[in-house]
Amino acid sequence: MKTRWAVALAAAALMVSLQARAQVGPPSPGRNPQRTSDAIKTVLDLTDRQFSELNDLRDAHNQRLQDLSARMRDLDKQRRDAMAAGDNAALVGSLALQLQQLQQQMQDENKAYHDDALKILDGGQKEKVNQIEEALKLAPSAGALMQYGLLDTAQLPGGGARGGFLGSPGGMMPMRGQGMGPRGQPPPGQ
Repeated sequence: MKTRWAVALAAAALMVSLQARAQVGPPSPGRNPQRTSDAIKTVLDLTDRQFSELNDLRDAHNQRLQDLSARMRDLDKQRRDAMAAGDNAALVGSLALQLQQLQQQMQDENKAYHDDALKILDGGQKEKVNQIEEALKLAPSAGALMQYGLLDTAQLPGGGARGGFLGSPGGMMPMRGQGMGPRGQPPPGQ
């Protein structure tokens, strides 16, 4: 059971790290696309062909999302302007409905992208994705367990005596009144 939790939390930590680094649009100065590429290749043991297909699919998806977002911003501006004018409730309602339709298109696009991306993977890779999804479902519970020392953080990536899973010794998070002020800030004068 301990090993199962360690694997689940390690996978969750990896996915959170990958999600934080996931690239949407052009790379920003602080991002390292090569590192993200290496990580996804390693995690799923992707072939060069699979990786290329995933990149092409992601690029096309991001472009469609950008187009939908631009249309939504334009419609929202029109709706706000019409509301400010206050003389055409029918126009405001029509624009609101158009915005809802675009939001639904965006959800449909995300679902289609997810399904198409999974089609690129083989059975073992899909199973690994499912395992990581399951680990992510458990991840929110980990913080509370770590606060009370119920998890062996030495087995987790970055765990051990120095810089545990949550960045503090043993993975424990300081409680209020123990070195941290409200909002996780150090108390004044420290």
